[in-house]
Amino acid sequence: MPLEDLRIIFDLDGTAAVMIPAPEYLATLTGTDEEKVIHCADKRLPTGTKYEIIDRSVTDIDDRSFREAWEYEAGAAEKTSADLSATLLTKYNMSGQTTKKPGED
Repeated sequence: MPLEDLRIIFDLDGTAAVMIPAPEYLATLTGTDEEKVIHCADKRLPTGTKYEIIDRSVTDIDDRSFREAWEYEAGAAEKTSADLSATLLTKYNMSGQTTKKPGED
């Protein structure tokens, strides 16, 4: 599956949320496509957040008309976000690990 088609899905207050890593950012990372997306999840999601990496072709993810009715259910491919290293926190000018999920106020 092409890197630009990978999406991160996770639970946000009972609704399935979708995060689309920026292709320009992914291009700056090293590793496999999956490792790059995992890095994005570790950077943007609070430590311990359950998520999955999916291909946008698996579901009609681009159709937003019904999205609020979606629910996140864990699957066999579920991952858990991890802490960024001190080196990466410094690189991203972050004072600590992310504590809020994208979309939370």
